Amino acid sequence: MSSESFADDLRKEVRNLENEAGRVGDLAQVARNNLRSFDDCFTEWQQSAHKALEEARNLSDAFDEATKTCCYGTLPDPYCRYQFSTKAEAEIKVIRELAQNCIRFRAVDDICSLDPAPRNVAAPIAARREGKDVIESITATAPIFSTSMSIKLRDAGVFESRASMIQNIMDALGNKSNSVVGVYGMGGVGKSTLLDEVKKILSEEKSFDWVVKADVSENPDIKTIQGQIADGLKLTDIENKNIISGRAELLRRRLEEEERNEKKVLIILDNLWKGLDLKSVGIPLGPDNKVKGCKLLLTSRDRDVLRRKMGCDKAFLLNGLKEEEAKRLFERTVRDKVHDDEFKPWVKVALDKCAGVLS
Repeated sequence: MSSESFADDLRKEVRNLENEAGRVGDLAQVARNNLRSFDDCFTEWQQSAHKALEEARNLSDAFDEATKTCCYGTLPDPYCRYQFSTKAEAEIKVIRELAQNCIRFRAVDDICSLDPAPRNVAAPIAARREGKDVIESITATAPIFSTSMSIKLRDAGVFESRASMIQNIMDALGNKSNSVVGVYGMGGVGKSTLLDEVKKILSEEKSFDWVVKADVSENPDIKTIQGQIADGLKLTDIENKNIISGRAELLRRRLEEEERNEKKVLIILDNLWKGLDLKSVGIPLGPDNKVKGCKLLLTSRDRDVLRRKMGCDKAFLLNGLKEEEAKRLFERTVRDKVHDDEFKPWVKVALDKCAGVLS
């Protein structure tokens, strides 16, 4: 069997093991999201696979380099090729065994237990980019609000008053001294729509590792709020807990774990009518009763709810649209009818009645 054949087989087995490592890597991420403890056999397999893949890649790269430098690739170096073939044969055997052993890891329960994971023991996620092993991290380092995003908002037809408010919110979230930011204004002014836009931008800009949203409403259901937050965090194990306090404990531990891992989490709580007991939801609070483990972005009709009940560090008043903006929105909504002679006289009447609130 020629060295080229060994090289081809080695690359094939490496690709196969990479696929298996990626598959179980997805299972491992689900386990991390749910604070599961990895079984020793899985941790050992993952470490062995990582090591074997690194050695195989280095061996393959060294062989390719040696082939190029030997008389410019025109003449084979018998000793070099013999050495490579011997090592490649051994590596192929190891990698095949690892791939076969991976068959037992078919589901999340095959790699971990339901017991809470000890702190900072989650195995790193191995990946390969441009031929190198790296440790994946999406810890945000970019500015909260970029110039390019400002241009995108304008091009998307977001009104100037709303774009300005979005920028204020993003700047407040980017300030390390602010843990709770709020937006208040009369009903129908567009607070929820504005927060949807903020959520979309934060996700696109990767300003936070996790951005989740829950609707609080006039009669808040703690269990539903917990479920919406857990769904955004992919904390699927919360479905196994029916008691609110148990669900809150799981959420609290998850948020504290994210903080320990220096991950940034934003929880959007929309439509607060009164104060919400954050501890009962599962949002961690420090000794000073300040939110920890995440940042909060809230909306309410009442400024006092944000300031006094929820301890907002920064609260912004959202007014109705400016007259020209309201007119443009009205035209977008009714389209060609706005130009009908019989309809024109009613345009200003409608805008005056709405006073910039067209929802």
